[in-house]
Amino acid sequence: MRFVAQRSVLKPTVADYETLVGDVHDLRAFALAADLRSFTAAAKMMGESKATVSRRIARLESELGVSLLRRAPVEPTDDGTAYRVRVGEILELLGDANAAVRQAYAAPSGQLRLTAPPGFESLTAALVARFTEAYPEVIVSVLVTERFVDLEAEHIDVALRATTKLADSALVAHRLFDFERVAMASPAYLRAHGTPRRLDDLSSHRIVQLGQARTVTMHRKDGTGEATEVRMAWSTSANDMGFARELTIQGTGLAFLPRVVTERDLAEGRLVHVLKPWVMPGTALFLLHRGGRFLPPKVRAFRDFAMSRCPGKLAR
Repeated sequence: MRFVAQRSVLKPTVADYETLVGDVHDLRAFALAADLRSFTAAAKMMGESKATVSRRIARLESELGVSLLRRAPVEPTDDGTAYRVRVGEILELLGDANAAVRQAYAAPSGQLRLTAPPGFESLTAALVARFTEAYPEVIVSVLVTERFVDLEAEHIDVALRATTKLADSALVAHRLFDFERVAMASPAYLRAHGTPRRLDDLSSHRIVQLGQARTVTMHRKDGTGEATEVRMAWSTSANDMGFARELTIQGTGLAFLPRVVTERDLAEGRLVHVLKPWVMPGTALFLLHRGGRFLPPKVRAFRDFAMSRCPGKLAR
């Protein structure tokens, strides 16, 4: 005897997400009547007649096959009490979903409070200028400071931070770009002191140092991956990038500055890029904002705008 295997065909079942309730207003009518212990009060809240609310609840009970409310006086049955808890969760989630969609498509407006680090004024100003052109209904207020501002305590919407590593926090962080520092000097300085051709030449030059480090690591940008430690005896130091840039333009010495904040100076001849194969690893610029279920349209718009713009294009 030969047996033939046959595949059993299962009848499709109702999908988990398919409900018996045809109208969410029926659920709301039941929830209000159960909470207020009154069909009349529930009808007033819904802007409907008492008869309509009564029909809604009766239809819901008929679909479920259980009694949810006692009528005189109005109060939930045991099944109704348990159902009310679950319905409340559903209605809240639905309300949240509706609010999220409305908010997502609302036009960005209001005041956007932004904090940014010093030294990046040209980049930040270009970003804000372009953003306000695109979103004229948003008023941008910028706080330039070195300190890490507490966004929650100081009601800041967005923070731009330049750092090598972010501290752990509940903030949502987006890495905008990494920037390297390159050697540059003013034309007047190079005429007076000569142009360095090798890293060893730095020992005979006046150095404007950003920070207090005496030894830095330089990387060669020609694909070799060569890294060299260089000890520099700086003649002037500054903890502010903008001030170090200004000192360099004034001919005080040679400095290692990010191209992203000196593009215009290089293009207009105020600074000259030297030792071109070599770069000093820099930091990254991050955009941070508070987390949460709903992101205000103005914050979402600024985040997306900043992430879509190339720093080189903004600086021009």
